[in-house]
Amino acid sequence: MRGLIKYTVFLILPVALVVLWLAGVFHPRLSAKEVERPTKTVTGLKIEKVQVIDRSKVSFSGTVVASDRAEISTRTMGYVSYVGVKEGDYVKKGKLLLRIDPRDTKAQVEAAKQRLAQAEQGYQAALANFEAVKKTYERFKKLLEAKAVTQHEFDMVEAKYKAAKAQLESAKSAVKMAKEHLKAVSTNLSYTEIRAPFSGYVVSKMVDKGDIARPGYPLLILERPPYKVEVSLPERFYSKIKKGDKLEVLITSLGKRTTAQVVEKEPSVNPMTRTFRVKALIKDKNVRSGFYAKVFIEEETPKTVLVPKSAVYRRWDFTGVWVVKEDGTLELRFVRLGKRLGDKVEILSGLEGNERIVVEGVERACDGCTVGG
Repeated sequence: MRGLIKYTVFLILPVALVVLWLAGVFHPRLSAKEVERPTKTVTGLKIEKVQVIDRSKVSFSGTVVASDRAEISTRTMGYVSYVGVKEGDYVKKGKLLLRIDPRDTKAQVEAAKQRLAQAEQGYQAALANFEAVKKTYERFKKLLEAKAVTQHEFDMVEAKYKAAKAQLESAKSAVKMAKEHLKAVSTNLSYTEIRAPFSGYVVSKMVDKGDIARPGYPLLILERPPYKVEVSLPERFYSKIKKGDKLEVLITSLGKRTTAQVVEKEPSVNPMTRTFRVKALIKDKNVRSGFYAKVFIEEETPKTVLVPKSAVYRRWDFTGVWVVKEDGTLELRFVRLGKRLGDKVEILSGLEGNERIVVEGVERACDGCTVGG
């Protein structure tokens, strides 16, 4: 009995006390309110409302063209003796651009003058012969009526009269042709000096001093501002685009955005491409023909939720945004991303569009934290 008491006192009782102590029997109990962790406040966050759009800008490729463009050539052939411009020069109307050696053309003019003089001499000789034959013809005609000459003699004189008349007409035609030829070669002489047909820029020069200019081959290309952007648009915009409308244009080589006013619209749609051409006037004086341009046109689109790229929170394969709830606390919400639009990204799911989110400082945000000032 005494052994049992010892066993109970020295073994069972200490073990029971240890178990009770571990179970918290000897510790005072705390209420749930007393063990709540304090809410953390995060400052320095930038909060913005989610952007929702139902219209977007669609871009189309265009090209800058000049209002007027002239490929300057000559009607006469010869050596280029003078070139007074270079590419990029601005020239005024009437300025001498280049000169072709006129010696060959002058020689042709002199030859044409001599040919005209010969034709006029031939005409005078034919006229004198015709006048003489005509008098003989009229005299024989009266003699025939008086039966003083035979019919055969009269017929011989009449034949000479008709031949002289034909020679006179031929000589008259020769004079006319010689005059026309002289006029043509004299006109060619004026083409040896090539002047600007209008004020504009020399955008291309295909000839240098000493080259041979050939009729019909371009020597210079001259363009006159203002410039226009030419773009082909899908037929769905045909009823929406009108003369006088303003279009947003980006000149990529200059990195400049500007506006252009529609001045020309193709009256029909190309059945092969289902597009129509539009030309819009650009007032910017720094543009030149051939520049690549982007034309932006706004059109209705399905509702799209957009957030800044900086608002997207990534952690391994998780993608989300920090949403500020009505009570001012943060909630990390999973989202599915769509296409990128500039510095923003489309949200396909996870946001409705009326939320406020953290757009800067997402690395400092925490779930359940309060947004501070």
